[in-house]
Amino acid sequence: MTRTTHRAARVLAYVAACMFLAVLFTQASASKETSSGGRGLGFFYDPTKEVTLTGAVKQIVPRSSTGLTGLHVLVSVQGETIDAHIGPYLSKQIQQTLHVGDLIQLIGVHESVRGKGFLLARQLVYSGRQVTVRSERGLLIRTASQRAVSDSRRNASGGAQ
Repeated sequence: MTRTTHRAARVLAYVAACMFLAVLFTQASASKETSSGGRGLGFFYDPTKEVTLTGAVKQIVPRSSTGLTGLHVLVSVQGETIDAHIGPYLSKQIQQTLHVGDLIQLIGVHESVRGKGFLLARQLVYSGRQVTVRSERGLLIRTASQRAVSDSRRNASGGAQ
């Protein structure tokens, strides 16, 4: 073999090894994610640990000191205040139908950030409405209308179409 052929063979072997490792890593990640809960916001969302809470809405907070972006609903449940993280994708129309004093049912998983507990809400039920804000794996759900608004903003600001 010539020196050029030898170098090309080494480069080809290196590229093949990298591709093999990439496929192996992707499969390992996919199987780990499939066999367990999802990671929403960097937290492990274990659907087997879901709880259902019912209480009165005490406060609707657009941002919280926990560092979790998006809407939070403070709910009084048996004399305790629960900070339920709803996320940034709840439509304005749905937000306007949620009021202080409303009886609300929350389904989600308890988590904590910086020593402060909260509920990663997956589903809200209030005033005859059922609103799903997370998938069963705990990933925030963005509705089609919210994607359309985001796309129109990006297009208006000169983003790719």
